[in-house]
Amino acid sequence: MKITNLRVYRLEIPFSLAISHNLAERKESEAILVVVESDNGFTGIGEGTPRSYVTEESLAGCVDAAIEIGQQLTHKEWTDKDGLNLILDHVVVQPTAQQNPSAWCAVELACLDLFAKSRRIPLWRLFAESPVNETFTHSAVIPLLSPQSLASFLPLIKSMDMGFVKVKVADPLEGVRYLLSIRDALGLKPDIRIDANGAFSADAAIEFTQAVDSIGISSFEQPVAKENMEGMKQVTTQGAVTIADESMCNKDDMDNLIQNHGCSGFNIRVSKCGGFRESLKLWNHALDNGFFCQLGCHVGETGILSAAGRHLAALCRKIKYLEGGYTCFTLEADICNEEVSFGHQGQAGLLKGDGLGVTINGEALDKWGVLVGDLS
Repeated sequence: MKITNLRVYRLEIPFSLAISHNLAERKESEAILVVVESDNGFTGIGEGTPRSYVTEESLAGCVDAAIEIGQQLTHKEWTDKDGLNLILDHVVVQPTAQQNPSAWCAVELACLDLFAKSRRIPLWRLFAESPVNETFTHSAVIPLLSPQSLASFLPLIKSMDMGFVKVKVADPLEGVRYLLSIRDALGLKPDIRIDANGAFSADAAIEFTQAVDSIGISSFEQPVAKENMEGMKQVTTQGAVTIADESMCNKDDMDNLIQNHGCSGFNIRVSKCGGFRESLKLWNHALDNGFFCQLGCHVGETGILSAAGRHLAALCRKIKYLEGGYTCFTLEADICNEEVSFGHQGQAGLLKGDGLGVTINGEALDKWGVLVGDLS
């Protein structure tokens, strides 16, 4: 079996509401779609979401990298899972893949999807005979919203009886008010955590955790700027339960934070962390060193990365928090025929079907995608 062609599409799908946090404000998604085809008639799909403020990748650079990676992969033959892993292991250590984790994520995911389809098994079955988890509890995420938009958004979360809620904050004073209004609307039941996307100094973050202590906040994601490792350590050693997100994009980052006690846990995102296989390795590495993990997502992901997250969740031990499946809440449309979301209380199950379990809607791709690379 070998890949005979690879295509790359640029995706830009409008948000149904403007999404903002400390590092970015977005009105449309920004992603690449990779489609691979094999000599035995199977097709695989993958997605990458480059974010310059996280991994320093641009959309244009991600496209170029995906094409270059595709050239390294096409026409290499394999017969089984070990053979595919050998090929992927060889390419992932090359500079292009190392410097462009989102591009690699899209290509690797497409290859895994293709191979799982050829074996007529769900993607998670490439890694285990049985899943660690079969049911999942997703979190709601509240971005920075105007008072009017927040007032419209909160009843939806309350009606779904969401047990876990992440709230974006950017300003200490406004953040306290924001959290008070959310806690007042949702009541005492939900576990509420906060994410500053690096908005605070270490001193301001410590003061903020003290100011919101009575509100009941379970954890504080990325309180200081990604490069401020000493600040992460300060906030953590002062007693806050901290989650490293932008500060942790790879194993070197994770090891640095582990060795310096710079956080309590990590946010693993498939695109940010360089693909499905590396995300699973990082997850296990964190747990083995006594840290917890959140399985996160990038804003604007389509159903492809949402599906990848669900398959990864099937393999992950001790999931502290789970995000993803927000396409129907945040985007005007998806490019997938199948909806990858969750129901009441954030509940969801294993995805059905071979591979990722999602397929591309041709009309949606024509509308929201632009073909920018074709190796045929």
